[in-house]
This record gives sequence, C-alpha cells and structure tokens, in this order.
Amino acid sequence: MAIRTAQVLLPAAPLRLTTEEVRLLWSFVHGAIQIPSMRAWMRESLGFCPRHTWGYAVVEIELWEAGVGDRAGHVPFDVSVLYEDLARGLGRRLAQPRGWGRRPDAVLVPARRCLICTQLDSPPKEGFAIGYANSNSAALAAEANPLRHSRRWCSLTADAWAELACSACLGDGPSSPAHDAAAPCRLHLAEAVRAGRAGDGDLAAAALRLTGVADRLAVFVESVTMFGPSAGPADEASWIEALGFFAGWRFPAFLAGLVAPEN
Repeated sequence: MAIRTAQVLLPAAPLRLTTEEVRLLWSFVHGAIQIPSMRAWMRESLGFCPRHTWGYAVVEIELWEAGVGDRAGHVPFDVSVLYEDLARGLGRRLAQPRGWGRRPDAVLVPARRCLICTQLDSPPKEGFAIGYANSNSAALAAEANPLRHSRRWCSLTADAWAELACSACLGDGPSSPAHDAAAPCRLHLAEAVRAGRAGDGDLAAAALRLTGVADRLAVFVESVTMFGPSAGPADEASWIEALGFFAGWRFPAFLAGLVAPEN
C-alpha cells in the first residue's frame, strides 16, 4: 500500500546537511545496505526522500577519500549500487500489467517512509550519539557541506544528463509527455498520471528508461572497481540520471550551474 506522505523536491540551493543527518548517512554508507532488512526497506520506500537521496550521494562523494581505479576516492559507488537495484526493480514493476482496481500511479509512490527521516524522528537513545567508528560527525558535516566534489561531478557530466532532466523540475511548467520530451521524474510522472496527463504508455516508457539507466549504472559501478573497464560519458552520468528520476533534478542542476540559485 502506497503511503501519502508528501515528498518535497530540493530547491536549487546548497543542501546544508545537519550533523545528525551526516552521522546517519555516513553509517548507512558503511554497510547498512548489506543488511537484508535495510535492502527491503529501501525497495519499499523507493530509496530515500529527495533530501536524503541527494544527501546520501553528497556524504559518500565528499567523505569517502579512498578507492581504486583511475579516480581513487570521492566516487558515488555505494549510491550507484543501491540505485541500480532500485531502478531495475521499479522498471520491472512499471512494465507489469496493472491489477484490477490498482491506481496507475501506485507503483511510483513509496510504500514506506524514508529511513533517515524515520530515524531522525525516533526518540533519542540514552548517552551520546556516536558516529561510525567513533568519527566526529560535526567535523564530517563541515567537510561535506561545501559540496566541492559533488559540484565537480555534476558539472563535468552535465553534457551527458542536462537534456534528460525533467523540465517540470527545472521550472518549465507541468510535466507531460507532450511538454517534456526528456521525460518526467518519478514525482512529476506520478502527478501527471493522477491528473490524467499521462497513462500506461508513459509508464511503459519510464520502465524502458529505468532499465537503460540501470544498465549504465552497472557499467559505471564496474568501472570504479580494481580491474573494471572504462566508462563512457553516459555511464558516468547515470547515477545523476537515476537520482534525478527518483528524487528530482533541481539540486544537480544547481550544482552544475544550469539554474539560478533560489533564496
């Protein structure tokens, strides 16, 4: 059953993660995705909310300094592994015939709340909130929030993803197939379906797109391993395309300098 908790798209502005958000996301990066119950939660919630989807990428890119391959660290590896799985799974569900009585937009709406939002709203535990491996979460937040490496990633790959960005996210009006040749993000596609501006054909097109994104993500993930092949521009931009679909495009467009900052 889909939940109806409103998800708010990020503005074209700096993210400014809190110390507690960084603590939780840094812990998630360090292995939570390997826990079966966490993986199940992610599939039900369609990943994180928009803020914590992009926050997840920012925390990994800014803080993970070690790595293999040509780039070494500051690579969106973990987030790409997760969103390859989510993109492929949602693509399969969108391609399935809709059951009787099922809302056409239901598959696009999370069935569970964002994990990080849930953790933030949970009653605090007694004692100190310790960061992963006793790390200093405040110092990590100060390191992550300037967005140096995230901005560089978004800028250097913009030629490969800018034309794919949802025009409704970027302020060009209601998202519909006639208006948005680049195809809407998940939230604007669900909105268009509910408003009668999109139908089964648009959901099928989204399924094909997600499968393609997942395939490119798989190439990108392999490229940042020890003996992985080189990735092309579309592969390197695939993580932004995936996160843009699931969580909106204004934030990466802001980092790439494609939209004016909002106050």
